[in-house]
Amino acid sequence: MLSESPTTRMIAMGSLALVRGFRLIGFETMADPDTKDVRQLIEQLQLNQQRAFLVVEQYLADKTRQILKPVQQEGGDILMVELPSIHEPDKLNSQLTEKIRQKLGPLVLEKDSS
Repeated sequence: MLSESPTTRMIAMGSLALVRGFRLIGFETMADPDTKDVRQLIEQLQLNQQRAFLVVEQYLADKTRQILKPVQQEGGDILMVELPSIHEPDKLNSQLTEKIRQKLGPLVLEKDSS
């Protein structure tokens, strides 16, 4: 369903260290939200048929997977991307990276050390 809203909300959720940088570039931020906060945000976006681009730190995406899963599967007005923890930038293990590994092989996302 297409949103009636002409603008897209840009929202970053995760640790305070991560969302500070996103706040500087104009994102709405939710530092260390709990499951209830994430559920309320998703319900609000869906109820108001708002477009949104969500940047979610991996630990939070893992913790709230059941809430975020329908958003990822439906597509439409809410686009979500996971980022690795700011303290472990090489350890991204999102659903997207897993799909890429399955299609292109396990070494495709490895760093080239040459």
